[in-house]
Amino acid sequence: MDVTSQHPAPVQARKSAVDRSHRRAHGTDWIERTAEIVVVCALAGELVAMFGNVIARSFFNTSLVWSLEVGELALVVMTFIGGAIAYPRNEHMALHAVVQRLPGRWHPAVEAFATCQVFAMALAGCVLAWQMMLSRWDERTPYLELRAIWFALPMIAGMALLAWFALKRLGLLPRRAVVTGAIATAIPLAILLGLAHVLGADARAYALPAAFAVFAVQLVLGVPIGFALLMVTLLYLSTANMVPLSVVPINLQAGISSFVMLSIPFFILAGYVMTEGGLSRRMTEFVTTLVGRFRGGMLQVIVVCMYIMSGISGSKVADVAAVGTTMKDVMRKERYDAGETAAVLASCAIMGETVPPSIAMLVLASVTSLSIGTLFVAGLLPAAVIAACLMVLIYLRSRDRAGTTHAATMREIWRSGVVAIPALVAPVILIGGIVSGIATPTEVSSTAVVYALLLAIVVYRALSPKALWHTLVNTAAQAGMVLFITSTASTFSWSLTLAKMPQQIAALFARMNGSSTAFMLATLVTLIVMGALLEGLPALLIFGPLLLPLTSAFGIDPLQYGIVMIIAMGFGAFSPPIGVGMFVTCSICETTMENAAKHMAPYLAVLIVGLLLVAFVPWFSLVVPKVLGML
Repeated sequence: MDVTSQHPAPVQARKSAVDRSHRRAHGTDWIERTAEIVVVCALAGELVAMFGNVIARSFFNTSLVWSLEVGELALVVMTFIGGAIAYPRNEHMALHAVVQRLPGRWHPAVEAFATCQVFAMALAGCVLAWQMMLSRWDERTPYLELRAIWFALPMIAGMALLAWFALKRLGLLPRRAVVTGAIATAIPLAILLGLAHVLGADARAYALPAAFAVFAVQLVLGVPIGFALLMVTLLYLSTANMVPLSVVPINLQAGISSFVMLSIPFFILAGYVMTEGGLSRRMTEFVTTLVGRFRGGMLQVIVVCMYIMSGISGSKVADVAAVGTTMKDVMRKERYDAGETAAVLASCAIMGETVPPSIAMLVLASVTSLSIGTLFVAGLLPAAVIAACLMVLIYLRSRDRAGTTHAATMREIWRSGVVAIPALVAPVILIGGIVSGIATPTEVSSTAVVYALLLAIVVYRALSPKALWHTLVNTAAQAGMVLFITSTASTFSWSLTLAKMPQQIAALFARMNGSSTAFMLATLVTLIVMGALLEGLPALLIFGPLLLPLTSAFGIDPLQYGIVMIIAMGFGAFSPPIGVGMFVTCSICETTMENAAKHMAPYLAVLIVGLLLVAFVPWFSLVVPKVLGML
């Protein structure tokens, strides 16, 4: 994701000339700059409120009861305005594998179609959000007595911004392509809505298949996933005519109302501060002195660093960017093939999906009944097992590579270790605070952010005011993208519940006659495929609430099943040829998908073995929580 020049977006390696001209055109857009200021202020306000609550509890034995309302308001701002500014930055996830294989002359029309879809969705969302604001005009919050309209305004502003950004993008495309895209958007929608009006109640039987067909077309033609999910939800509700569309903006807000969601921006910010502030580099240097001398040296370093970094940022894209940009020049100097580097980096990202704090874990806990602390503990051993398998494979594949040219002395190890100690404390704060129950994930993550900022600015003096500003903007944009997808996917899941999809899935799995093996294998295939198509998180948001309640019928522990779902989702997201995370990795390592895929085959085989072990040996997921008395 294009958080800085060191954090390329998943589509950056394959963006068209139109995309690049679009970014240049937006370089001086004062509307976008104003929106960035608003979102950064929301991020800073949430940080002050949440960390202030930590201070109040720790030193004054009281709580700032109003801090939750401030945090929720900031979260709404980041979701919709932050999600809007992520759009011109090309940070929203989309499937581009099919589009890139179409003839070049088709690309402008396809891009115009995707942009028209975003514009139509934004326009409809803005109108519905305005109606919601009017209906809740007199409501107030309990502590600060804020009018409920303050929680509706960010959605209105965000949707209006999205419409504006979509219009600007259309203005950069050829007029003929824009007309084609507009017609391709308007005519099918008009036909579907017209048929729904004519058929009346009979249209309900065709609403869901039609919605899924539209969704498939949108994915194939590169419509960003978050927007496609919202568009399909609106289309389904309009044709099925089961509930009024006014419930959609209410559900969009409800999708991010979980207290756990407040910690997502902080985990992302902590990872970026550690990367930009030099903390990640110091940890990498320390790990290099420890394991760089072994066979396959620098590849072994990547595995260990990814395990550590996965326990800091929560975002696998941020982990890949942090470790990849730090190691890239070293790998080139040591004459490692860029494809091999990308393959190991992507494999480690899959491994790191269950290393706490993981955004996938936070999201899954927010939409299910699973405990976030128990999930964090349960994920440590499965990730360690997979990491060990990867390191053994690297060792066996590196017979001709003894390690780095320079084996570190004990003095060098000690010196780099002392320098890295302050950075290594951050994972201890994050994981220890949550698992011990001393504080909530939000409070712990805010503390980790303040700690990382103090190290980067005061101790290491590696984060200038300008770099800090860019870090805050990039964090707000990426957090906005994640939260926006979470919001729209939760609303889509809710619409599937209205369509009685959980009951249909339960009936389908009932044909397995209670076979837990068949159920688990079906889950793995579903999540791997959907993780590749939907970039992981949307797949988890959609299928988590649908599948997790079925585990009791098959005698599977829900905690173990949650860990399996997260790993399978990551497997799809970082697997060639269409995994979005894989494009991130290839872009960072400056190699092609084809080269990386060629080297990744043996690593995928090991990852499949590791995934099957976790899926069919519950001990790996449950032993640590049981030892700690959490089960």
